[in-house]
Amino acid sequence: MNNATLHGADQSRRAVQNALALIQSGKAPFLNVAACLAETPATEFLHAFWFELNMSIKTDAMADAGKRLAVFVLATPRAPRTPQLLPIFLHNVLPSLIDKFDNPKLGQGIVGDLELLIAIISSSLMAALQLERALYATSGEQTYALGSSSSSMASRLALDLRNRKSSSKGKLIAQRLTSSQIFVTSFPVFKTEI
Repeated sequence: MNNATLHGADQSRRAVQNALALIQSGKAPFLNVAACLAETPATEFLHAFWFELNMSIKTDAMADAGKRLAVFVLATPRAPRTPQLLPIFLHNVLPSLIDKFDNPKLGQGIVGDLELLIAIISSSLMAALQLERALYATSGEQTYALGSSSSSMASRLALDLRNRKSSSKGKLIAQRLTSSQIFVTSFPVFKTEI
């Protein structure tokens, strides 16, 4: 990594810390995700976001607010030349997080709260589905503002989780997702593939 990338990563990390500090103080958070992504590669930003989110979680109320911020970051459509974060999170970042949960020696520092991760996955996919439905209702055309459809992201996630037969945490994530009737109704692939 060169100095510019390190500097950008530090700025992104500070922006996430500031947003979380606002939440902790009871104020509305502000996080300019586009500016963070201009300075930091998406995968690196998402890993830093996950780390900072877990460092700040001290109470259930903070976990709930952190989950809402994470869903905002992941399920908000980005500008055309900016990467859509939900597919990157589900298919690039999540596998490495599961590996770190299964073997904490692989991770650097804190691995995080698995229940929070499951809630973020579920809520983000549900938000993506609702966004697709809203866009279809208003335009009459099927568009995928997050780079791919929520059903294709869910299908790939289900397949990835099914293929992690030796992963106790991957199995737990799959179990939690399939135990939600609303989630399984919205993404039936979790009924058939897992």
